[in-house]
Amino acid sequence: MSESALTQASPAMTNGAPSVAVPQPPPPANEIVDLDVIPGQIGHAILRASDGTILRPPSGNLTERDVGIVYRMLLEIGTVLEGEGLQRVTVGFRSVSYAIAFGGGDGCLYIVKKRSMP
Repeated sequence: MSESALTQASPAMTNGAPSVAVPQPPPPANEIVDLDVIPGQIGHAILRASDGTILRPPSGNLTERDVGIVYRMLLEIGTVLEGEGLQRVTVGFRSVSYAIAFGGGDGCLYIVKKRSMP
């Protein structure tokens, strides 16, 4: 077992008490989940949830305009569901749907655009 695995498996001790983990920034965009492998996706992007900063630019048929609209929708939903721990949302239209997942551990929003089934 590697040293990093050992330090992650047991909490660090400070003066006999477990230390509190400090939240880390999200990993660089090239180390984040590969959304290309999602079947049926026609575009995807990754945003920082806290401020909407694009960490991985939109690909395929997903545009920056789409991403901006989806993010603003999530801000509205978050206001309505404040404190509910929102993790996933799917917004469906006649020809496409947008699946949005919040990566709680990394603070990212994963947006995937897919063709809707008839």
